[in-house]
Amino acid sequence: FLEKENLRESTLIIYLADNGWIQDPNRPNQYAPRSKRSPYDGGIRTPIMLSWPGKITPLRDDENLASSIDIAPTVLTACGLPVPPNLPGINLLNREAVKRRRTIFGEIHEHNVADVDHPTKSLTFRWIIHENWKLIVPADPNGKPELYDVVADPLETRDLANTHPELVKKLTEELDRWWSGKG
Repeated sequence: FLEKENLRESTLIIYLADNGWIQDPNRPNQYAPRSKRSPYDGGIRTPIMLSWPGKITPLRDDENLASSIDIAPTVLTACGLPVPPNLPGINLLNREAVKRRRTIFGEIHEHNVADVDHPTKSLTFRWIIHENWKLIVPADPNGKPELYDVVADPLETRDLANTHPELVKKLTEELDRWWSGKG
């Protein structure tokens, strides 16, 4: 349709998913237990694909961090509209901004009991990825934080929280600052 109507060159197409997906069909245990609704890679890594002929050079980027919160600033910029300064996220069309990003945050909630007015009621996990480190903090006060070097251990099998307590503390503080801004 877009080609037929001569709209393809002026149309930004965005593809994304709402939860983890299978990056490697040959990976063992790809569906569980660390998939949908989990704070591990299989539950939170999603594709974000942008296509805009003449504006975006096709590439696959497995090195830099992107998040679904980046969609709004990206679309606003593509439309030539101002991005409000308090809007979270970055413009994914700006490769330099993408390369400079070192940290992303997220949270996991119960699937069917989200309470928009009181988000902590359905919270199960919060997480932060900073450079090659990923910290997962359970909402359960009896739960223990988990720390992974996602470059050296992409399957997140070696919890390093006990061997890097200062890093756990630093990342937890950064995660708490981010979370407190969510109200």
